[in-house]
Amino acid sequence: MILILGYGLSFFLKQKKFKDSYFLGIGSILTSENPHFEDIKDKRKIVFGTGIRPSSTYNEFSLDKTWSVKFLRGPLSSGYLGNKHEYISDAAYAVRQLAAFSDIQNTKKKYEISIMPYFHSVQYFDWEKIAKKLGYHLISPYSEGGVEHTLREIAASKYLITEAMHGAILADILRVPWHRFVLTTPYTEGERISDFKWNDWMGSIDIPRADTTFIPFYKKTRLHEPIKKITGNILSTNFFVKSQVQDHLMKSLSSKKNYTLSKDTILSTIDSRIYQKVQEMNNGI
Repeated sequence: MILILGYGLSFFLKQKKFKDSYFLGIGSILTSENPHFEDIKDKRKIVFGTGIRPSSTYNEFSLDKTWSVKFLRGPLSSGYLGNKHEYISDAAYAVRQLAAFSDIQNTKKKYEISIMPYFHSVQYFDWEKIAKKLGYHLISPYSEGGVEHTLREIAASKYLITEAMHGAILADILRVPWHRFVLTTPYTEGERISDFKWNDWMGSIDIPRADTTFIPFYKKTRLHEPIKKITGNILSTNFFVKSQVQDHLMKSLSSKKNYTLSKDTILSTIDSRIYQKVQEMNNGI
């Protein structure tokens, strides 16, 4: 069997050549803490653009002869593995190889600015209400309408403000300038993991730094100073105060933003290199 992780790749990979192989095409799943790898430890595993997820236990992730690395997501993932494997970029860029991609990219613009929160952030706020107050269009990170619908929603936007990394990646793919904001990811995903993933991807598209809006998720309340005093500065207490965070969120996201987009020449290089990798796989290389 072949397990396809990543939209679109099954359309142009000849699956019969990869019997009993597992195709790892998207996400930050290369980690010593991934429990699924134990179940397939003796199977061939094909890495096609996925990335390293730093281990919280600092156990090194190593590859044996059952791993076939076609390319990694970015320079940090490559460096983590001793620079023994090349990187191109996130495998999501492979959607540009699809016959339908041109039509999707040319979707008529309907929204001046769209906003996409990280999926862990959805539960905390009424994002429909926030987007409406800001005059933005909300794009759900859950992609309830399907992947193509989400792609068209991003393509129909002139700009995208996103906490979700794949929101930024898809925006870059569709040539929609994007701006990153940070709200819950340092707490729900871990700051180290979140920054590693973003910097790994941005390194692959030659963007050393992107303007980012940081919105504190936890606030200091009136109890903060008394608790510090009682404990002799041992405890520093922060609380999630929804109304305060939402007010800060609204204010921060309403101000003018600097948007980011990779160069067309970088994108062209990624396209040709991914196309080459697909052909190599179809030819059994």
